[in-house]
Amino acid sequence: MSESQMQTSSGLLSQSEAQVYALRKDSLGLFDAIAQSVALLSLEMGIALSSSFAAASAGAAVPLAYVVAGLASLCLAYVIIRFTRRIASAGGLYTYIAQGLGPQAGFIGGWMYGGAFAAGASFTLAISSIFLDQLLEHLGLTLHWFVIFCILLVLLFVLALAVIILARGGASGISFTPLSPAGLAGGWSSLFFAAIFSFTSFIGFEAAAVLGEETQRPRQAIPWAILTAVLVAIIYYVLVSFAMANGYGVAHIGQWANDEAPLDTLATRYAGAFLATLIDLMVAIGAFSATLAGVILASRMMFAVGRDGGLPAAFAVTHPRYKTPWVAILVVLALTLLLGAALGIQLGPFLFFGFMATTASLGILLAYILVALSGIVASIQARVRGEGTPLALVFDILLPLIAIVICAFTIYSSIVPVPQFPLNLAPYIAAAWLVIGLGLLIALQLRNPQQVQRFGKILGEHAGE
Repeated sequence: MSESQMQTSSGLLSQSEAQVYALRKDSLGLFDAIAQSVALLSLEMGIALSSSFAAASAGAAVPLAYVVAGLASLCLAYVIIRFTRRIASAGGLYTYIAQGLGPQAGFIGGWMYGGAFAAGASFTLAISSIFLDQLLEHLGLTLHWFVIFCILLVLLFVLALAVIILARGGASGISFTPLSPAGLAGGWSSLFFAAIFSFTSFIGFEAAAVLGEETQRPRQAIPWAILTAVLVAIIYYVLVSFAMANGYGVAHIGQWANDEAPLDTLATRYAGAFLATLIDLMVAIGAFSATLAGVILASRMMFAVGRDGGLPAAFAVTHPRYKTPWVAILVVLALTLLLGAALGIQLGPFLFFGFMATTASLGILLAYILVALSGIVASIQARVRGEGTPLALVFDILLPLIAIVICAFTIYSSIVPVPQFPLNLAPYIAAAWLVIGLGLLIALQLRNPQQVQRFGKILGEHAGE
């Protein structure tokens, strides 16, 4: 990116800064962008463990919880895609929120979103460890894992398992109760608390957005990547969770809720140990791949905030050869190690996943609400300028509002009624992180208000093309 191009967006970076704080332009293609979003979703991981926590809350209606989260994700995808069609930025949601709601809101959104993904690498690795243990048990080995290059094979394995379960009529015949409110264990609040874990499965569909400055033709590639990821996820999660509910039987959902490896259990029951072994391997690899994608997302957002001055400038320094934000990457990896050592060992991988997934999801849901509000504001501002049509305005307001309502009620359901320990602590941890972010923002505002005004203003070269 040339100095003139960078100054067009920020007016503040010198030529030397633009060289130090630059990612590698046009190094990624459409497939790379799709892979980033799909890898972070890690479809097999998303259904493998979060479904058990969802079942503990919603009972047999786990598929309905995935429908709710999928609807909100689809509405959010609409908002985010509209931003990606005119903005290419490594900041992703941080930049989009700042564009509509201002730099202060952008910073808070980025703080909650980036922090959640930075912490998220720890619980995806916990999932990998759980299923690696299951794999080794099947094989009777005590060796370290080995990496299989084609993680998409897991989709075939898990879908094959779903077909087998449904073809055999499940545990006691096919029931559509899991898709109706009749399957709820504790009313609508239980459904939306379960949606926290179904959201955990969807979170990351927008991950390709942070690759806007590194992708060829980003205003075309990034929207396609996001839309592909969210549509595939909706179909996959609803179908597989429906098969799983029938596989356990609607009268035995408690077994699902307490199962640390439900796919392994169902594969062994309906298809034998061989398919269970393959699924365990693929889930372990998928979780590991999701961790890598999460590190990429968190480090790019830290890079963008550091480049804007919201974090120490070291976060924005890129490797002189590979142009990757290596300092930010090291920080995310260090946080992963710290969380795993401090909480993972104490809680065990299953509870550690549930606790960290809940805490991180609450931060991300707040960021989703902010980006939806930003989309509404940006749309209204566009209409004031005479752009767009009345019909488009309806979609630009209605769809974000649907996402806001679902996300807000999901957050509320994490507090009322009070969940069991340690999940009851998650809202307070997320709130504490928010308070820290607000305190940091106030300090930055008092020290250098001009610096704060540039938050979310540095855009990629392709922005506004």
